[in-house]
Amino acid sequence: MQEQKRPQFKVFNTPELLETILLHLDNRTLLVSAQRVCQTWTVLVQTSPAIQEALFFQSQEHKWHAESISSPIYNPLLVQAFRPFFPSVHEYPPIHNNTNENATEFQAEAEHHGRDEDSHFSFKALDMLSSPQKKTAYMRKEASWRKMLLRQPPVYGGVTIFKMHHNMGGDSCRSYEVQEETPQANQENKESDDDHKMLKMGHFFTAFIHNEDLYFGRFGHTRIYWSTYVPPYESDLDGRAGGSYPPQGGSYSRKVIENFAREIVRSEVVAFSREVTQCCVGGKTNLTQEESLRKEILEAESDDRV
Repeated sequence: MQEQKRPQFKVFNTPELLETILLHLDNRTLLVSAQRVCQTWTVLVQTSPAIQEALFFQSQEHKWHAESISSPIYNPLLVQAFRPFFPSVHEYPPIHNNTNENATEFQAEAEHHGRDEDSHFSFKALDMLSSPQKKTAYMRKEASWRKMLLRQPPVYGGVTIFKMHHNMGGDSCRSYEVQEETPQANQENKESDDDHKMLKMGHFFTAFIHNEDLYFGRFGHTRIYWSTYVPPYESDLDGRAGGSYPPQGGSYSRKVIENFAREIVRSEVVAFSREVTQCCVGGKTNLTQEESLRKEILEAESDDRV
């Protein structure tokens, strides 16, 4: 009884006060360590709207509008664990004003550092492939990262795929959005349906890994673009950027350039993939390292479903 009269005991047994304290923890400690303390902490973390928002399981959009916050905040745990899915977040400051000055500065920065060419999507950078134990943990169907929002405010909609094909006849392209299927139980529940439309990492990852239009062979590349980090398209910038848009390794075809510019405005995130048809490849070719890693992930995912 004497223990229960101590101030710290009262604090940790008052949900409102405990919530305030836990919200000062970093996301990883809050998600993992805090829930291991006791059942009370676990229940609070999983039921508190404020904590669920801080952990990117629920939208903070209402706060965004109320506080007039302009710059999106990307999920730090996902950015670290799935680095190649968020390349621009690591490389460049976001572009918010659609002006030639901002676009020119972005192009100059990219050309000066040459980082765009080096940031093609690579499975090697995924934390899940750093050890067999991590790969098993990540591939669990109930893994928490699958339910996480990519950022605050949330991204609505699916994953836009932009496939560009180059051959001797010229360049061609097509684009489409991969939507997550709405569970039947949510179809008559508007609130649940709106929540379902928020892009979560599970759908982003699955749509990317399984898509056959995304090329990881020897003659081309794949890269993810976030619209917040791509300069607005202006026709006079085309010549300055070497005739390519996306900035590097894109296409000289006016149709491809304009179609990509349209998609990056319409969609928050675009998976761009460029494939080049070779006239004479000759003989059977082995899988590239990236193709092998992709296959390894797909096999691990299949093993977990058995």
